[in-house]
Amino acid sequence: MPLIFVTGISGAGKSTVRIELVQRGYEAYDTDEDGIARFVNKMTGAVTGSVDASLRTIAFTQANDWMVDPERVRLLAQRAEDRFVFLCGSVANEIEVWDLFGKVILLSIDEATMRERVARRTASDFGKHAHELDLMLEWIKSIDDDYSRYGAIVIDGTRPLDEVLDKIIQVVGA
Repeated sequence: MPLIFVTGISGAGKSTVRIELVQRGYEAYDTDEDGIARFVNKMTGAVTGSVDASLRTIAFTQANDWMVDPERVRLLAQRAEDRFVFLCGSVANEIEVWDLFGKVILLSIDEATMRERVARRTASDFGKHAHELDLMLEWIKSIDDDYSRYGAIVIDGTRPLDEVLDKIIQVVGA
C-alpha cells in the first residue's frame, strides 16, 4: 500500500480532510499538527520549530521555510507497506520526499475560497499576516498547473467534504 500525500494551498482543506480520514478509520497525519514539519533557516539549516504568528515577520518568512522532516516521511512510508497511510500538508521541501509517495493529491480551490477559508479558520493562523497572504496569492496562480505537470491528481477542494473524501478514496483505491 502506498503513502498518499494530500496537499494544496492554505485553506484548501488538508487538515479537515485529515480529520475525516481518521474518522473513517484511515491512518492519517498532518504535517502541521503532528510535528512532521518545522521551520528551517534557509542559510544555516538550523531548525526553529513551530513559530506563532506574532513572530512570523516578513524577515522571518524570508529567512525560513516550513519543511518536512524527511526521516519522519520515510517512517510513514514504511508504515504504509501494509496499509494506506495519508500525509496531509504543504511544505517547501516536498520534492525531497516526492518519491516516497505512492500518489499525490492536490486539493484545488480558487482565490475567493482561499481568502474566505483563511479569514474564518481558527485552527491555523498562517495567512493572517498580509505578507503571508501575498505569498499565498502568488502560489495559487500556478499551483494547479505545477502539480499537474508533476503527476498529481487534482481534486476540486470546493466540493462538499463527503464528495472530496469519496473522490480521494476512489482515486487511491482504498
